[in-house]
Amino acid sequence: MDISLIPHQSINRWLRYGIDMTNTPQSGEASGGGDRPTSEVDTSVLQLSPAERDERGVDDETVVAAFLAVARDGSPEAKDLQGITLPALPLDRIVVEGSDRHPIDLRDATIEGPISAEFGTIKVPILLDGATVGGFQLDNARFEDELSCSGIRVTGEIDAFEARFDGDAHFDDATFEDAVSFDEAIFDDDTDFDDATFEDAVQFRGTEFHGDSNLLDDNTSFTGATFTGRAAFDQAEFGAIHFEEVDFEGDAVFEEATFPNDAEFADTEFAELADFDEARFREDVDFSGTTFHGVADFEGAVFSGGQRSLEEDADFRDVVFHDEADFLHASFRSATFRRASFEALAHFEATEFGDDVSFAEVTFAAEADFDEGRFDGDADFSDVHFAGHCDFRGAEFRGGDNFLDHDAAFSRTRFDADADFASAHFSAASFDDTAFGGAINFRDSRFTDRIDFSATQVDDDAFVDFTRAKIRTGRINQPAEGWVRYDMTLASIGDIDLSVERQRDSTQLLDYFRFCRTEFDEFSDHEFDFSDHRDYLDRNAWNLHTFDEPSGVDPDYALEMTPEVIETTYLKAKQSAQEAGDVKVAGEFRVKRQQYSRQKNLEVVRDASVDAWARVKNLGRATENYFLGITCGYGMRPIRIGMAFLVAPLLYVPFYVFGGSLFVTSAADGAQITSLATLLSGDGARILFENARFSYISYTTIGYGFIGPEGVGAEVMAASEAYLGVVLSALLVYALVKRSEL
Repeated sequence: MDISLIPHQSINRWLRYGIDMTNTPQSGEASGGGDRPTSEVDTSVLQLSPAERDERGVDDETVVAAFLAVARDGSPEAKDLQGITLPALPLDRIVVEGSDRHPIDLRDATIEGPISAEFGTIKVPILLDGATVGGFQLDNARFEDELSCSGIRVTGEIDAFEARFDGDAHFDDATFEDAVSFDEAIFDDDTDFDDATFEDAVQFRGTEFHGDSNLLDDNTSFTGATFTGRAAFDQAEFGAIHFEEVDFEGDAVFEEATFPNDAEFADTEFAELADFDEARFREDVDFSGTTFHGVADFEGAVFSGGQRSLEEDADFRDVVFHDEADFLHASFRSATFRRASFEALAHFEATEFGDDVSFAEVTFAAEADFDEGRFDGDADFSDVHFAGHCDFRGAEFRGGDNFLDHDAAFSRTRFDADADFASAHFSAASFDDTAFGGAINFRDSRFTDRIDFSATQVDDDAFVDFTRAKIRTGRINQPAEGWVRYDMTLASIGDIDLSVERQRDSTQLLDYFRFCRTEFDEFSDHEFDFSDHRDYLDRNAWNLHTFDEPSGVDPDYALEMTPEVIETTYLKAKQSAQEAGDVKVAGEFRVKRQQYSRQKNLEVVRDASVDAWARVKNLGRATENYFLGITCGYGMRPIRIGMAFLVAPLLYVPFYVFGGSLFVTSAADGAQITSLATLLSGDGARILFENARFSYISYTTIGYGFIGPEGVGAEVMAASEAYLGVVLSALLVYALVKRSEL
């Protein structure tokens, strides 16, 4: 026999007890490590109390030998060892097997030292329910059958590095008084730690829980367990796992853990750090009713979801986050945070939601950061309370076809502080009955489908910034009480319905919209309709650019309302009205544009820093502009120029009739009126008529030869009339052409 194959411990024992080594089974046989044959071992010593063993001189090694003998060849009755007291059980590098699969029953037993089975193999079921054990040393041990430790009390350390449990492992109601380590262990069947108490640090790092769904609904369960110290499950892999109603009193670390099946964390308490950094949830996960007292770290976590047990792949309903909640770069399919409470900073930067997500009725007591978040399905933020600043900069709300009419719903949501939606992208969005208490930033945002905006206000200075925003269609409604101000500087708006809750407020409606170089016709077949606001515009001299400035805030406008900017604003408004076929509105906006063009020119004239020639040119333009405005309303007042064209010759008649010799004409044989009597006579009427006829002949340049000017003044006046007639004729044609262009 090759002695080198026999463990040194066994050799020493055999030498001590004088056992015949030639009768020892070879390595791999069920001999309990090769101690003396059962017939030579007094197994009755197992039933003795420690005091009785001391009295008889039975040492610990004899007791261990008896235990191994019973495990190997003992009858079912002999394997009933309930309530016994044993010293430490050294089973290192030993194969423990029996002639049958009857379990070794150590329920309620007391094992004073640790059970050590490093590199050992236990092939028989072991029952340790209710037992008290001084610890476990199980590095690389293998339990091929059931290990039942329900209600066990372990007073010493557990070290089970790379241990393997092929059968069911039960540790429910167990108490672990010292550190516990199952690092890289493998649990191939159902594993039960329900209601267990861990009084010191716990490590399940890299542990695999495979489970067997045929026997238990809970493949692996820690339901109701209490972890007093740090609990480390980083890089662990779970089957179906239950952590419901667990108390984590220290840090709970699930960093890079993998959950291939459903994971249940409902109603769990995390007193300190809850670290799920880069965890992978491949099926449904339930955190509903859970409380995070410390930091909740889900950075980079992936919630892939399944189709079975939950409506949402990730369920965070009614969760309370007392400290910072970090979902930075996390990825969800569908999820719900309904009625959750975030009492500290909530990080959702660059978080992806591949399907529907609900934050309905959530409270964000501090800052909420959804910067660059992506919502591929419907996003429900209705009835949310944002008490602090919230950030949706660069977020994308792409929408879905499921449960919401709007792809992004913020209905009845309350923003107590500033909210930032700059550069966000929406398909359809609803902000109905939304309350604003601070500045709301939609700069550079896009609404590719529609927006429904029916805002209320928390205070008198609610301000919504749509600078450079693009809104294709929708509705913006002012509240029944107070006003919300909207900055549309450089924005592009389509057929947006601007309305008021109370009809009598319509006369002031546009005062609360800052139109500044706003595009009104960017969207084909969705031009803004100014005809809905004619009453307001008529009342306010067609002033579109006026804005009721908020008193409590100092907006950072992208453009100041300079005459040049105002001119461009009216140009864009005119183009939109013209495109929509609204001649009246287009004409009025043309007039306003020209008025501010004149002001622009005069600003250059008054600017001493501009060279003289440029100032002179702008003065000429301003003068021309003024003349066109007075005479024909910049082409939009053809009646004005028409009347002027007809009446202008009459302005010359008094000179010809009452001007004396200097203004005498050949009309009425050169006669003039020199007295009241003559004016009231028949000759007076003839003189007036003949000189009026002369004036109109000169004005129209008909020039009949039998009548003409005789005095020098009359000659000058006649020439000027001819010139004026040409000018006014041209202006009349100009006005008619401009009207026709509209």
